[in-house]
Amino acid sequence: MKINKFAVAIFAATVLFSSCKKSSPETTSPEEPTPTSNSLYSVWVTTAAGSSYLLTADNLMKDTLLTAANNQGIDITSHLPAAFYAIYAYAYEGKYYLSNDGTRFSQFEVVNSKSWKETNNYAFPGNFYLGKVLKDISTKDEMVMTKTAGTTNKTKNVLEQPIYFMNVNNLTINKTIGIEIPMITFNPKTPEGKDHNPYIVPTSFTQRGDKLFVGHKYRSNETRKDIIDTAYMYVCDYPSLANGKIIKDARGGFAAGHWEVQTLTFTDDNKDLYVVTKKTDAATYGLLRIKSGQTTFDPDYFFDLKDYNVFSNNISQVQKLGDGKVYISPFVIDPANKKIVADLRILVGGGESKTTMNFMENGKLYDVFKTDESKWYVYEYDPAKNSVKRGAEIDPGISQVYHLNKLR
Repeated sequence: MKINKFAVAIFAATVLFSSCKKSSPETTSPEEPTPTSNSLYSVWVTTAAGSSYLLTADNLMKDTLLTAANNQGIDITSHLPAAFYAIYAYAYEGKYYLSNDGTRFSQFEVVNSKSWKETNNYAFPGNFYLGKVLKDISTKDEMVMTKTAGTTNKTKNVLEQPIYFMNVNNLTINKTIGIEIPMITFNPKTPEGKDHNPYIVPTSFTQRGDKLFVGHKYRSNETRKDIIDTAYMYVCDYPSLANGKIIKDARGGFAAGHWEVQTLTFTDDNKDLYVVTKKTDAATYGLLRIKSGQTTFDPDYFFDLKDYNVFSNNISQVQKLGDGKVYISPFVIDPANKKIVADLRILVGGGESKTTMNFMENGKLYDVFKTDESKWYVYEYDPAKNSVKRGAEIDPGISQVYHLNKLR
């Protein structure tokens, strides 16, 4: 594992406050807490052969092995055209929602922790893969979501992006609204002089007060790679969608992320909005900010994360930890003060975070790390104590963990 000098210095400063003793992962197992009544957690894994399973547990912190062997896992391979479609799936209010074949959108429920069944579905008239879920707008009964790609209207020079308000009780669409994101007017070229013929990929949807902020980036139809190192954000009134405008900032690269369910923007307790940025030519990241009540990027704020191996192996879900801190894998960050609080790779004793989805419960973060010894474990991180506890081990025969979810 490569850990840079910045992370080591941060760890040296914080270890005195950590309740986790410096030891190998094998000696950091916690005492087994009493499971919460009726709790159900799931771990979405994929094997090297391409099979996908849901491994369920009533207690992720129990010292046990979660495995698909002997029919202990729920085989969901047949519901997916490819294992990577976990990135087009979402756990919401205790049920899974996933794109099956590009039009059929399905609702699944885990039954007795041993199987799952399709409880409903909706057939879109055209191409559909689940994109972003607008958590700020969604309610218990209505999931607000987008699809991965809208339609480029070359006549109007806009991306027409639909937003669906889905009734999760009967899987019908209550309403659909459409935003129109203006495209660039210049014509970028490849180094060989070819036309990139760029298209827009929405990377985030954030509703804050009476405004909707839509982060997006440009990709090339010629190379199928990200182009233009500028963060673009479409801002409009919400819910009217009126008074739309484009704001942009070139200090950190494009608005990071892709069109699948992970969201790389977040608001803090002051309602300041932070946007993760990324350079096209290197895996270097940064943070921009739009202050509360403002609709432009803060010219006095940029947190350059180029010296930190953020999202080293996987684009994970950003999690707000409370008390001004946020988890941008594998680091705990204080964005307002531009500080790295902890490197979880050090706290867990070596390894890398390996999920696209993690979750918070009772003020604690739950994520999966693959250790330097190639063992997979669930870890609980306590932001208040800046400490970790090791929980369940995951079958070593898997090749990837996608989701770590609490279903109830």
